[in-house]
Amino acid sequence: MLVARATERFTHAAADKALSFANPIGMGTMMSRLGASDRAAGTVLHPVLWATGIKRQHLHTKILWEVESGRSALFNSYSTRILKESWYRIQRNTSRLRARRLLEIAIASMAVRDFRSKMEAVVQRPHDWKNWTRRDWADELLESLGTTKFSRLMSALNRLAQLSLLATPLILMAPLAYVSNTVHKYSWEYALWGIEQAGPTFVKWVQWATTRQDLFSPEFCQYFGKLRDATRGHSWEFTESLLEEDLGPLASHIEIDKKVIGSGCIAQVYRGTLTQAVGQFPKGTKLAVKVQHPDIWAKVCVDFYIFDKVALFLEGLPFLNLRYLSLVDTVRQFRDIMLPQLDLTLEAKHLQRFNRDFSSIDRVNFPTPLNELTTKRILTETFLPGVTILEYLNKPEPVRRELANLGVETTLRMIFLNDFLHGDLHPGNILVCKNEHGKPSLNLLDCGLVVEMGPNQHVNLTKILGAFARREGRLAGQLMVDTSSDCQASEKDIERFVEGVGRVSNQSTNFVEHVGDRITDICYMACRYQVKLEPAFIGAALAVEIIEGIAKELYPDVEVATPALRFIFQAEVMHGIKTVKSWL
Repeated sequence: MLVARATERFTHAAADKALSFANPIGMGTMMSRLGASDRAAGTVLHPVLWATGIKRQHLHTKILWEVESGRSALFNSYSTRILKESWYRIQRNTSRLRARRLLEIAIASMAVRDFRSKMEAVVQRPHDWKNWTRRDWADELLESLGTTKFSRLMSALNRLAQLSLLATPLILMAPLAYVSNTVHKYSWEYALWGIEQAGPTFVKWVQWATTRQDLFSPEFCQYFGKLRDATRGHSWEFTESLLEEDLGPLASHIEIDKKVIGSGCIAQVYRGTLTQAVGQFPKGTKLAVKVQHPDIWAKVCVDFYIFDKVALFLEGLPFLNLRYLSLVDTVRQFRDIMLPQLDLTLEAKHLQRFNRDFSSIDRVNFPTPLNELTTKRILTETFLPGVTILEYLNKPEPVRRELANLGVETTLRMIFLNDFLHGDLHPGNILVCKNEHGKPSLNLLDCGLVVEMGPNQHVNLTKILGAFARREGRLAGQLMVDTSSDCQASEKDIERFVEGVGRVSNQSTNFVEHVGDRITDICYMACRYQVKLEPAFIGAALAVEIIEGIAKELYPDVEVATPALRFIFQAEVMHGIKTVKSWL
């Protein structure tokens, strides 16, 4: 049908063309344009010419090749030729359009490859992944508790007795606190003192808990929030003796102010000044000298020995399915990031890596260690001035928004691009000062506690959080199952778990917004459907939740989802995960 209509239109066009040549010159021109086969066809023109009102006799003497039997052959031949030429032009134009489209696709493909290559050039894999291995501190922990099971048991029982003595007065005061305001006040004060006496492990846990106002009461966060800024320290006499013991003659290179400027659960800090040049640091360099508290190694080791046994007991309880929360793995991961804090030479190495990772960002700073004046129990580093970030709560809104965004982006960079996360980002370790351009910058302190996943867990984390960020909840749930180290769920339970994670992901807000609530829901489903979660996923999600809590104190409308999407995409490029189409 289409061909017939096209032929008809071209036939009418040929007729108009023939009529335009209805004069001696025009006919000659037309005859010259027709091919020999057309002229030999014996084509008749006069029926059409009569139909258009042109008299036959005007053309009778001039048309010598008129043959009645070949009526309309000229039009058929001419229209066929025009149709062929038009079809050729259509093919030629189609080929041009196709070539242009292919060229556009090729240019777009080259642009995507160029973009990815530029991203890969900018987003380099962490250098420390080349020969990365996870250090297991279990042997050193057990060695410190004794060489036999009996000696370890006795150490654990002795520690439990100490903790019980600390907890007994608080248990006795608890009922009276409900009827007496005085007892209520003293119970909080005693609890604060008792946590400090219990040791670094418990102080670290409470410091983390005070950042989770979504889980603990405002009264709890207010009282124990004091531990984020300062804890009880040790005497100057102990500090002086330790300096002489560990540094020897080099101790005279430092002039130390006896006033403590900060005390944490691991060590306390003094201000100092170099009395003579040390390495690349000239005389007069302002210093911060960190001195470890006495006898904390034994406390921390026995605490984690007890926690490990308790976690094993809880995971072994029937019907609770607590082992799918990875309690033992979480305790051991916390142990492996807590024990390195007791070796201050490792913190010096952490500072070196943080300075390297953030060398191109002038608004995030870390102290620089002086290795010549650093030992396992003493860390000497450059002094960074500033005030705690919470003192900016009353600053103008643009300043608070800028600081909140900077804190969120710094944490996301540590997680997704560096795989080297500051694991102790409470407000006491985040100072704010003005940089050389007059803009507020962050000075991050106390870098002994870090979280490092390694290449395998990091790529799994990137895939899972990337799926969550794109609201592909079912894919995220399936990735959790695929990367689980111990999944004994049935196919039906796996499908229910994946479906449940999909519902969590498809809620109104993005996953990285209110991540604490999302993690709670996922942990519940993991226990219910017997899917073991990887501790790296939980740790990274909680780190985002902690910094988000601090950022929202500064600026309640801080946006986490947008920068999270950007850093997750860069991490996917770094790992070669091909999800470009999913983001476009």
